[in-house]
Amino acid sequence: MFFAQFLIGNLWNAGLICVMLGLKWLLRNRLSLRFQYYSWYLLLVSLLLSLFPVGIWPQWDFTGSAGLQAFAVSPAAGSSSPAAAVGSGWLQDTTQLLRGSDNARGVFLVLTIWAAGVLVLAGAYLRGSRRLRTIKRYASEPSRRIREQFEACRRKLGMKSNAQLRQSRFLTAPVSFGGIRPFVVLPTEGTDDLPPEALDHVFLHELTHIRHGDLVTNPLFCGVLALFWCNPLVWLALRQMRRDREAYCDWAVLNWLPDDADRTRYGQTILRFAAGSNSLFPVANGLCQNSKMLKYRLEQIVSFQKETKWKRFLGRCFAVSLALAVVGQIPLLAHCAGNSETHYRPSDPLTMVEADLGSIFHARDGCAVVYDLNTGLYTVYNKPEVTRRVPPCSTYKIYSALNALEQGIITSEANTVFWDGTAYGFEAWNRDQTLRSAMQESVNWYFEALDQAAETSRTADFFREIGYGDGNLGDDPDSYWNGSGVKISALEQVELLVKLYRNDFGFADGNIAAVKDAMALDTDGLYGKTGTGRLDGKNIAGWFIGFAEKPDNTYLFAVYLSSENGADGRMAYEAAIRILENLHIIK
Repeated sequence: MFFAQFLIGNLWNAGLICVMLGLKWLLRNRLSLRFQYYSWYLLLVSLLLSLFPVGIWPQWDFTGSAGLQAFAVSPAAGSSSPAAAVGSGWLQDTTQLLRGSDNARGVFLVLTIWAAGVLVLAGAYLRGSRRLRTIKRYASEPSRRIREQFEACRRKLGMKSNAQLRQSRFLTAPVSFGGIRPFVVLPTEGTDDLPPEALDHVFLHELTHIRHGDLVTNPLFCGVLALFWCNPLVWLALRQMRRDREAYCDWAVLNWLPDDADRTRYGQTILRFAAGSNSLFPVANGLCQNSKMLKYRLEQIVSFQKETKWKRFLGRCFAVSLALAVVGQIPLLAHCAGNSETHYRPSDPLTMVEADLGSIFHARDGCAVVYDLNTGLYTVYNKPEVTRRVPPCSTYKIYSALNALEQGIITSEANTVFWDGTAYGFEAWNRDQTLRSAMQESVNWYFEALDQAAETSRTADFFREIGYGDGNLGDDPDSYWNGSGVKISALEQVELLVKLYRNDFGFADGNIAAVKDAMALDTDGLYGKTGTGRLDGKNIAGWFIGFAEKPDNTYLFAVYLSSENGADGRMAYEAAIRILENLHIIK
């Protein structure tokens, strides 16, 4: 899910960068340097949006809530387990789960490479930060004359910042860094020989960076570049951002200088430090960069103009247009979240109450959904998990049977499949099977035979038609229920059971009745099917889905358990019985 969202965000922002660069080129003489620089903050917001958890988008909160309802949980009565009502076949519905597809391994590899790149760049930034701390540690106090001139420039800009001034022999050009406590550090060599006017230029430039908040945002831009290092357009955009930042800082300083002669001398001060570089300190702001940036800045200094009302108006229009483009990706990201293969998002809002059923689950992960057919109310436990899609295990057999009935492979009267003599570990499997006996004993070979007799394309169409989970049967249509193909959530299980019970599918009534009859348990009015997921020799997941018929109402339910310490269909059945008891649905 994160990978898909991150990829979509990258593609969107690549397009946004191209638009920004194109507009900046078209409006290069009409757009003020202020708006050219601050527009990059909109790109920063746009990039960060693709990193936010998908759950923040309003579309994800699809359920209505009728409040939290806590039900008293009582221990099971008597010494016998409620599972005694079902046959031994409910213990042999195990599905061997697969760890993941090749696609998942490919995604993992890509994410690993991306994370490695992030760590490399983060390491480079940390190394630069350590060098700055070393410079700060061994920096010396400048002369009294320089300090007084620095304070005079600070007062001229009306700043109340506690910026500290230092000198260091490790530098060849001035730099500024630090967030809450900013530092301006001058090179030791040659600084004392600078004329007062040149010192004013240096101080005004570095103090303007502090005033603009560049010392705080520069590390943030560096962090974004580390996260999006794989996108070459982000590298290009942030290089342009640094150029625009310095040009805007120059423009702001030039507004403080009285005449063109002073502005010319400001350009000469920058040239004085042209040989210096702060490339080793990416999280700092420096007076000089590379030759291309220097050329651009000097051109802007030579062509300096005050900001006009027209430029301000055009800049605001430019900013509003970009802001709309940034906001435009939110529906796309929300769509990505809503259509994620790992979670289900109903098309219509649902009304739910949450039940406190944690003690029934005995510290196992999982969830439960119970639907009241009369009121349309969902009672759920662990609401965030009821939409998470997982392998259906043997619960798929309900719809495998319905597909076979609809395709005419079996009928409600003639549904026997003959045993081929293969010896299985469960004695109940080693005989001919009807639909009811196969469902009750969870006979894998029976339903595999039905699926093999059905046309693969028609089976895939059938599962998509009824809306079974994500509808993806995968590359192996003979074992699509084991994690390699289709996945389904507890909420979807219940919604499908509602459609099955009312025959909203529009299938033959006899076929629906045959499936219901196959699901009937020995307990009066209770119908259902278990499923168990097994991995590395251990049962780790359990399903029980079905419905309870009462004289005046019907309740449809799904319970899912998962635990590395053990979970199976029988446990899910026991949990479901206790939930139905506590909801006063059954006794």
